[in-house]
This record gives sequence, C-alpha cells and structure tokens, in this order.
Amino acid sequence: MKTVILFPGSFDPLHYGHTAIAEYLALRPGTDEVRLILSPRNPLKTTDSATAPDRLSHIRSAISSLPSAISAKITVSDIEFTLPEPRYTLDTLAALRSREPDTRFILAVGGDNILILEKWHRWRDILSDTELLVYPRPGYPEAEARTGELDALPWTAGLTYLADAPRNDISSTRLREVKMQ
Repeated sequence: MKTVILFPGSFDPLHYGHTAIAEYLALRPGTDEVRLILSPRNPLKTTDSATAPDRLSHIRSAISSLPSAISAKITVSDIEFTLPEPRYTLDTLAALRSREPDTRFILAVGGDNILILEKWHRWRDILSDTELLVYPRPGYPEAEARTGELDALPWTAGLTYLADAPRNDISSTRLREVKMQ
C-alpha cells in the first residue's frame, strides 16, 4: 500500500517554511509521496491575496526547483479546484480515497491548526478516519500537549507531534502584511 502525506494549505504565498516541512515529510521513513493540496479558498479565511491559479503555478514552479531527489517525492494537487464549495478537508479526503482506494493517506497540519481543529467541518470524523502529523509552529507551544490529548482519545486514528520538524518564524500572513505596506 502506498503512503501519501497530504499537506493542505492556501499557500498564499508559498514560502521556505512550507518547502522545508514538505522536504522533511518526504524524508520520513515509509513515505512514498508528499502531496501539497492547494485550497483555492479556505472556508476559515476571509480572502486570499493571489488567485488560486497563480498560487498553483507558483507552487509547481517552487517544487520543481527543489533538488530532484526531493522533488521526485513531492507533488502538487489541484483536487480541491474540482470540489464544490465550501471545500472541506473531510470532502477532499473522501474524494482522494474514492480515486485511490489502495492508498494510505496521512494528514499533516501545523500546530496552529491543531489548536482550532474544533472549527473544522466534522473534525471528529477526520480524526477517527485519518492519521495526523502535527508540525510545530512558532508561537504555539501548547500544540504538542493538545496533540497528545487528542491522540489519547480512544476513537482517533492517531496523532503524532513532530517535535524534530523544522521550525521557521516565517508565515504567509506576515508576508502578505509586509507586501501591503
């Protein structure tokens, strides 16, 4: 069975922090592929500064410029472009499982997202059906404890906090703010 780590996001813009996490995930033992899933419009965000097609083009270009040993294991998906709005992670997972029934999908999320997971559409269903990898984000020290709390619930598929993952202070929000100044 193929193992694919899904790394979803708005990537507005994609930056070194994203590519560092993607590279780290690609090097995890047992990982066949890391798939960046571009969300054309995140239901928890009000707006994006760049168009979805522009972000998709930028992401594909950035991944293709990585060293070939790494870029060979990282793909970019526009599956959410084909899904009806609002686009929820649960629906993306269902579409992928329908298309690739022999693939094991693992979801990678940042520590900031694990703290607001209850805002996600049918978040309990996601946790019961999908393993999660949680990477640290600066400014969210409580994410490790929250990951452990959720992993201890008897109905979850499993959560792992990636304490040794790269930590970068860069954020898309901050880059957009700087660009607007």
